[in-house]
Amino acid sequence: MTVFAVYFVFIKDYEPHQPIAFSHKIHAGVNEIPCTYCHSYVAKSSQPGIPSVMECMGCHKYVKAEYDPKDPKRIYKFKDKLINPTDYLYDGRKRINFEDEIKKLTRYWENKEPVPWVNYHYVPEHAKFPHKPHIRYGLECKTCHGDVENVDIPKPIVNIKMGWCISCHEQVLDKNFKELEDIHKGISNLSDLDKRIMTHTGRIPTNELYKDKKKLGEPWGSSDSSERIINIDKEVAWLKDCSTCHH
Repeated sequence: MTVFAVYFVFIKDYEPHQPIAFSHKIHAGVNEIPCTYCHSYVAKSSQPGIPSVMECMGCHKYVKAEYDPKDPKRIYKFKDKLINPTDYLYDGRKRINFEDEIKKLTRYWENKEPVPWVNYHYVPEHAKFPHKPHIRYGLECKTCHGDVENVDIPKPIVNIKMGWCISCHEQVLDKNFKELEDIHKGISNLSDLDKRIMTHTGRIPTNELYKDKKKLGEPWGSSDSSERIINIDKEVAWLKDCSTCHH
């Protein structure tokens, strides 16, 4: 009993049972549906968003995967592998029929009920992982979710812990400052405090970056009491601050 419990609690990956055998491979791979079509909020919000039953039925009202034995295209290929809609090996474990799974979706629609999907991407409550800045920075979904187009159930390929996040943030931060160095010489010599202020405000104090004020191309009068600043066109997020990931 102890060995059995240890295996399922600490060794075996968590594999939730979903109410419908939704295949990312069939949707994103075979039918080439972009991730953002279903996860429409991924670049706008902290959460990627899960499509409503109405959105799913927008397609499956017409795409019912009904079996027609006379249809020569009822069995098709994807990357040189045959796919049989009436006998599909889902996630390499169980045989499913596409038509039966779509009927399950239709019942939710007819009963006016949401699909009770089970979340298996866990982030501790004391931390936050907003999708919006990561997607806008240019990270692809497969960076964390793996080869979504070739698997039925995408599983995390990285262990999202503090060490992994910090190492990635440090690489990105160093890269951003090196790119800004070409525009503003001496930016890498700023203190961490100045860099932090700069990235939060989007501006650089000129007296810190430019000792010779004439380099700015503007006259500097003794009557100027306020500190002059220059704008940074390229966003540089400060990624080493605790508040970046913690509430």
